Amino acid sequence: MATNSDHHRLSSSRSPSHPHFFKIILNASMLDMKLRIPVKFVREFGDELSTEATLTVPSGGIWQVGLEESDNHLCFCNGWKDFVEYHSICLGHLLVFRYEGNSNFHVIIMDKTTTEIQYPLEDEVEIIDVDEELPTKHEEVREKIGKKKHFGTSSKGGREIAIQAATMFKPSGPSFMSILKPYNIRFYSLYVPTEFAINFTSRDQIVTLQTPDGKEWRVQCNFLRAATTARRMGKGFSEFVKHNNLEEGDVCVFEMIEKQPDVLSVTVFRVADHAIN
Repeated sequence: MATNSDHHRLSSSRSPSHPHFFKIILNASMLDMKLRIPVKFVREFGDELSTEATLTVPSGGIWQVGLEESDNHLCFCNGWKDFVEYHSICLGHLLVFRYEGNSNFHVIIMDKTTTEIQYPLEDEVEIIDVDEELPTKHEEVREKIGKKKHFGTSSKGGREIAIQAATMFKPSGPSFMSILKPYNIRFYSLYVPTEFAINFTSRDQIVTLQTPDGKEWRVQCNFLRAATTARRMGKGFSEFVKHNNLEEGDVCVFEMIEKQPDVLSVTVFRVADHAIN
């Protein structure tokens, strides 16, 4: 963001062509839904920053995020909340920014173990077997109508309450919590964090997702190339999402069943069930 301040006018000729900086997500940035850009970076490159930045992620996604001064700091602001929510960024995550010039940034998102999170490619599609059961057009329309009524002024409160309820839930075995984001529903894919995936017995395996009513779904859990032990649920996860009518904002708690590392008990806390009327 161009400014007349002297501390923004240090020559960029001494700086690398593609400088990097990283940010650890702390409480303040989660509460304000703004992210401060390091002062040293602003001093070096502030003159060439506009009022809007372009963030590109390895999966191919491109996001437009506003830049503005807040409390004497330059911050990512308008649009940053959408970026955070879409990528399930949470407290303790590490973001590495590579500056490409002209207010363009390449962003790598890492989990609490500093392992890069592998998001589905934007153009990735799942190949579904022809014998898999697909909903009829009537069911699809009815489902969409049913979903629409759950969103609105009450959806934010519903999401917050669902998250709170899931946080209070205390599984007895190894577990992890996932707040479903648009890419989970759109691409039928779910990231399994490293700290949980270390319990798996093989790199690529089939896991069974089991709901409290005893129903089960077999899901392919694939090793992520750029990670150490993290996995991604892929093939088969679509049927789990569809049959359980999962939607954005729902919170799933996955718990490993004792002596059965390939069976995960899943408890769902739904936005619709916690919506404020």
